[in-house]
Amino acid sequence: MIWLEGWLTTYFVAFVSFMFFLAGSLLRGRLPTASTVLREASSILLLIYSLFVMSNATDLVRGSFALLTSLIALFLVPYTSSYERRKYPDMNLSIVIDVFILSVYMVFVSENLFSFIMFWLFAEIAGFFTIVFEVERRTLIAGLRYLLISMVPADVALLSILGISAIKHGFAQALLIPLSGVSAVLSDLNPILYLIIAIGFMAKAAVAPLHFWLPDAHSLAPAPGSAVLSGVMVKMGIYGLFLTVPTTTSPYVYYTLIAFASLTVIYGGVQALIQSDIKRVLAYSTIENTSLITIALISYKLFNINTLLTAAVIYSLAHGIFKASLFMNSGTVEIITHTRDINRLGYLARIADKPTLTAILSVLSLIGAPPTLGFLSKILLLAGLVSLYQVSVTAAITLLVVAALGAALAVAYGLRYITVYWGATTNKEFEGLKLNPGTESPELGLSLLNITASLPIYAALVMFGFLTLDLLYIVPIGLATVMMLALIYYTYSYVRRSAREESWLGGALP
Repeated sequence: MIWLEGWLTTYFVAFVSFMFFLAGSLLRGRLPTASTVLREASSILLLIYSLFVMSNATDLVRGSFALLTSLIALFLVPYTSSYERRKYPDMNLSIVIDVFILSVYMVFVSENLFSFIMFWLFAEIAGFFTIVFEVERRTLIAGLRYLLISMVPADVALLSILGISAIKHGFAQALLIPLSGVSAVLSDLNPILYLIIAIGFMAKAAVAPLHFWLPDAHSLAPAPGSAVLSGVMVKMGIYGLFLTVPTTTSPYVYYTLIAFASLTVIYGGVQALIQSDIKRVLAYSTIENTSLITIALISYKLFNINTLLTAAVIYSLAHGIFKASLFMNSGTVEIITHTRDINRLGYLARIADKPTLTAILSVLSLIGAPPTLGFLSKILLLAGLVSLYQVSVTAAITLLVVAALGAALAVAYGLRYITVYWGATTNKEFEGLKLNPGTESPELGLSLLNITASLPIYAALVMFGFLTLDLLYIVPIGLATVMMLALIYYTYSYVRRSAREESWLGGALP
């Protein structure tokens, strides 16, 4: 039908998706299975439309972000249902998460400035209600900090864009400007004004100087909310930067933004390393990773290295997948043990095999081990930064050092997170634990995307090697993939075997 090819398609898909979410929410108490099916149907619809958006070469970036959001929604729906039954049996968390993730999705698929601003503001409000879901003093303080430090600067950036567009084209026409044309409208922007806009978007991505709203917001929100906040909402800031990054020619503005991002990489990594709350470890990790993505995106514009744009997009996808799955994993840990303190954990590999594998796969992607999507993103980032030597040796060396330090810190706090599953314990730690909370399979399914999402890229490289008869593309990729898959299989088998050994669950531990 002709109307499906127009602007109405997006809103039709959003309306149908929302009705599925709403119907699922209304049935959650009486017909839980039907509720989950309806909400999953909504996620599948969003996923299909994301692929439709990606089919247009000019919409590849926004389609990629929309695809990430729909994939996370697909696994988050059954997870949230089980999490809610365990932790909030008398509260409707599902509808909050569903509306939140749908509003973020609409930000990415918006076609004009009016829709973009409207759904951006709505997503921020939905994020606030997610953060303060447990209404108490500390969540309200975290929500207020989120409003002041994340929402207000980003809104200033949006209204600045709207104001400049209105001056040039009139208010009514400015609202209808396609997002693809925003950078052209803002061309030759005053460096100070662009800096204000960029810092506003960087605040949403939790990059310095307005980064400090994130740790409390992500750690105090319910685990599904944290998965959306860290997995996709911070990408709104990255997407905002992508839309506006070509609007100034002043290199000093870009150097300033890179300096802010570089400092945040080190700060976030160090803070993640010293936290004892597993959700705060993951929250500070988000600060580090979004800063690396920002470095890639700004450097792409400043030095005209196309590899860095590809790195920024794939890194965003990788980070969204492994961070959402890790936040879901932290929720499972909390349900089973009623604690998030690393110092009180260290034994879950012996009683919970699926969450253990989830943590392993996601941490492998976080630290950039092959054949994960995280590995591809970091390889592309490093390759792009190495390419900078052709333009500026100083910039290349400096940013490579920053990226290397970030990678080293990621390995350190990634292994620290794994100590939740392996560590010294006593037999008393196992008493009274409620296993199989129902959240395990969804989080494992999402974590498997860390590998399966990268396989098409590996396959394309291998195929290219066959077509060019170049074994350089085939042998190392094949060898690394087989070795890593064997290691993952061994680890999973070890965990399963350990979980069945009676010595772990009763009697004296060796």
